Parts: sequence; C-alpha cells; structure tokens
Amino acid sequence: MSPNDRLQDIRSMLAAGHRCVHLERSTLLLLGGVGGFLSVVTEWVITDTRFPDLGTRGVALLAWLAFWLGGVSLLEYRLTRRARERRAETLPFAQAQVTRAWWMLLSVGCLGSFAMFFYGGGSMIYTLWTVLLGLGVYFFGLFSRPLIEWIGLATILLGVAALAAGLPYGGTRWLAASAFALGLPLAGWLNSRVGDAGIHHRTLALGLWLVLVVTPALLMARGTHTPSPVTPALALGAQALGTGEQVLRLEAGTPIPLRLDLDSAFLRVPPHAELTMTLTTPMEVVLSDGNPDGRYRFGNGQWRDIHDGVLSLRIDRLRGRLEGGQPVMRVHARVDSRDFAGGDQ
Repeated sequence: MSPNDRLQDIRSMLAAGHRCVHLERSTLLLLGGVGGFLSVVTEWVITDTRFPDLGTRGVALLAWLAFWLGGVSLLEYRLTRRARERRAETLPFAQAQVTRAWWMLLSVGCLGSFAMFFYGGGSMIYTLWTVLLGLGVYFFGLFSRPLIEWIGLATILLGVAALAAGLPYGGTRWLAASAFALGLPLAGWLNSRVGDAGIHHRTLALGLWLVLVVTPALLMARGTHTPSPVTPALALGAQALGTGEQVLRLEAGTPIPLRLDLDSAFLRVPPHAELTMTLTTPMEVVLSDGNPDGRYRFGNGQWRDIHDGVLSLRIDRLRGRLEGGQPVMRVHARVDSRDFAGGDQ
C-alpha cells in the first residue's frame, strides 16, 4: 500500500470518527409516527368542550404530550441499546449527548405548548414544533452525514417560511404532521442511499425530500373542507329557533353587540355593558340546538370552522390616555379572515 493510500485511509477513519452518529430505523419510525399522530389527533382530544377551563386544558395538553413523547423516548432508548448490543457496538459519546439535546427540545416543545394557553401565540404552536424538529435533526446531522444537516436546516426554514407566509393554522398543522411522519423516515432512507456522495447528489436528495414532505401537507390543507349543512338558511327573526341543526343568515348591517367578561383585581365591567358592532357582509352560522357549532361562511363562500384558524382576532395595542379630562382605555384590535385576503371564496 502506497503512502497516499495509507493517508487516505487515515483521513477516512478520522471522518468516520467525527461522523459517528447513526440513527436506527426504529428511532426514525417511532419519532416520526408519534409526532405525526400527535399533530393530527391532539386537536380532536384536547378540546374546549372536554376542558372548558383554559388552565385545565393547558394541563391536559401537557400531560397528553408528556405521556406520548416521554413513552416513545424511553422506548427508543431501549431499542437503540438493544440494536447496538446485538451488533456488538457501543453507543458513541456524541450520540448520547445529542440524544439528550433532542430530549431537551421535546421538553421545550411541551412547555411552550403549555405556556401558549396562558400567554397567547397558540396559532404558532405547530410552527414551533416544526422548528424544534428541524433543530433536533440538525444536531444529529452535525455528527452524521451532511445530508441530515441539510434536511434539518430545511425543516427549520419550512417552519419559518410557513409563519412568514401566513399559512393558516390548519396548514401548519398538516405541515408539522408531514415533517414528522414522512420527513424523518424519508431522511433516513435518503441518507442510506446518498451516503457521502457529492454535493449534486445531496442537492437532488434534498429537493426530493422537500417535494415529498411539502406536497402532501399542502394537499391535505387544501382538501380538508368543513362539512356543509343540509338545511336551508333562515333569516334572523324569521321564526323561533328549534332543536337540531339549523342555519342562521345574518344580513349586512346586522348589529352584533360585543360584551366583555373581564377578570381583574382593579377593573370592573358592568354585566350589561356592550359595544355595538355592525356586520358589513352577509354571514351564515350553523346552529346546533340553538347554539353555534363553530361552522360559518361569508356570503356564499366556502364553509369554515372556527377552529381552522382562518378567522382570527388580534389585540396588538392597549393604551391608557386622557380624553376630555377623563381616563380612557384605547384598545386596537384586528379581525382577519383569509376569505377577504385572496383566499378561497
């Protein structure tokens, strides 16, 4: 063997020592499957109907996430140890440390989701999980092959791009589910085939990963429709509201009083105090036994659900001032809907 060959072997050994982290197939399937499952199912389990109190709902979500993510982390740890023992391999120190960092990111996600119930920002919850997933993958990629690094960075950018583009709440939900359930196993599969190939192969693999992860999420977000009611719309005051499902139509110009229930140690609102708002466009609301069930639409547009995140209320400014010698509290709020911002009609 020539000196050049020996030198190349030494370089290969050093590179292998630095890139010593290897994720088991079971790890990718477990984390991806549970992450995708939680992204889809949590909305159906932790609801305001089951947990009317906000604090109780936050604690329920924290317990739900801790049960699944804690359980899968322990199971993944045991399966990884067993696989390494079966192959007579030791767990590299770098992988043990990165695994701890991964558990820390999962804990940050759980605590962040819990805190959003008390401090706001719930519309960003799935974006947060997508970014944390990208950070975890990137950390592993630092001690694995370069493609894993790239996929980690791409996942982070997907979360940031979804937030910057104003992707609806439902869209970020499906993007997070796809990044977990499809992105993690697909990253392992592509990594095993690309290996240490050149930059062109890694670029093609990354492009394929992006297409296969983003496309299903966008299709699911666009193809998920709120079920339309089958009963004809009734005008407000046309007849008494009965039981079962009914559709109430509110014409433009209909007054809608805003009443505030305020919990405060130093402020009080009279029970019957109200701010009269006026509807500027026709709106239909679905009633179940006389109460709104969350479905609505503007004009003859697409039916929406209040939990889709298409309709949003943001209070971005609260100021106290003196007007006419009297103290006044000025609040600036904005009610948005994608139906009036180029969305589907």
